[in-house]
Amino acid sequence: MKIKDNYMTMSITDRRTIVVSDVHGNINLFKDLLLSVGYTEDDRLIILGDIIDKGPNSIELVEFVGELLENEHVHMLLGNCDCIFDELEEDYLYNYMQRRHTLVHEALDKLGKTLDDYESQSDMAKDVCKHFSHIHDIVRDLPLMIETEDFIFVHAGLDQHDYMNTSRYNALNMPYFYNATHDAEKMVVVGHFPTCNYVEDGLMNNNIKINEASCIIDIDGGNQVKYSGQLNALIIEYTDDEYTLKTLAADDYKRQVVIQDFEVSYQEPHTFTYPHFEIEVFDGDEYFTRAKHIHTGIDFMVKTEFIKEIEDGYRLKDDYTDYFMDVSIGEEVAIIDDSYLGYTLIMKDGITGWVPEEVL
Repeated sequence: MKIKDNYMTMSITDRRTIVVSDVHGNINLFKDLLLSVGYTEDDRLIILGDIIDKGPNSIELVEFVGELLENEHVHMLLGNCDCIFDELEEDYLYNYMQRRHTLVHEALDKLGKTLDDYESQSDMAKDVCKHFSHIHDIVRDLPLMIETEDFIFVHAGLDQHDYMNTSRYNALNMPYFYNATHDAEKMVVVGHFPTCNYVEDGLMNNNIKINEASCIIDIDGGNQVKYSGQLNALIIEYTDDEYTLKTLAADDYKRQVVIQDFEVSYQEPHTFTYPHFEIEVFDGDEYFTRAKHIHTGIDFMVKTEFIKEIEDGYRLKDDYTDYFMDVSIGEEVAIIDDSYLGYTLIMKDGITGWVPEEVL
């Protein structure tokens, strides 16, 4: 199947349009985001797919989205994670379930069963499909793309040329599309690949990124995928034939008030993200260690606890930033991880960085 076989066209100039992507089973955060943007049934809501898996409440979220879809102004595209019912008998599934929370976990929990209760994976698949067909029905025939006057919405990306012939697989799975090009002559809005993977100015930034030169907007804030991820919303409003863009984000991290000013006079921050985690380690102490990022050749200081020893060397245990955040007394910041010796990893305005623990 190609995009031209399953897509929609519509006008979006008549009302406010709210675009969300990659909710990943996080129904509470999705509802918080809708509340924050002041969503009403008079708005147009476009969900770019991936409402299933990784987060805690995929089944409840699909049911909620199913109710929203009864409104003619609500639309959802298919995402790769929404194809779980088509992949229940795939060889990869059981190994994947050891690493990620899935809709299958929830289905088995509701059925009071485990994988060991089935003689075969095929038997499990049939049982899940039998009892949760109403969930499958909601995501079964979703379109791959929505095209409007000035925008194209798709989950992951488009081929560089002749975008209507983009395969279903590429539309759902294309990585690094934000750095690609296309000839659609419209702004293409995608999710799928977290924005913090596109490092700009050395920062770990989960906010919506807009590539004006390539006419691409990525709105995936890494919710349920990145340890400091957030859920983003892109808001499009028209006045006559001109549109304006606004952004808003929601997260569910605990907050703490800054009690001491902290400012770094000069720094050149670095951020290293999936999949390039290999490093060479040099001298250090219990706080920080001098290291070289093998993929880029960049020398940097890494929090010592963030180093993971592997069979043939060392690697970062996850995405890493060496950015130190400026904060002021009275500011409220999100606490990402306060378990590190002497320093706390925080997020402010969608950007992740370190502060000394005594400033909080």
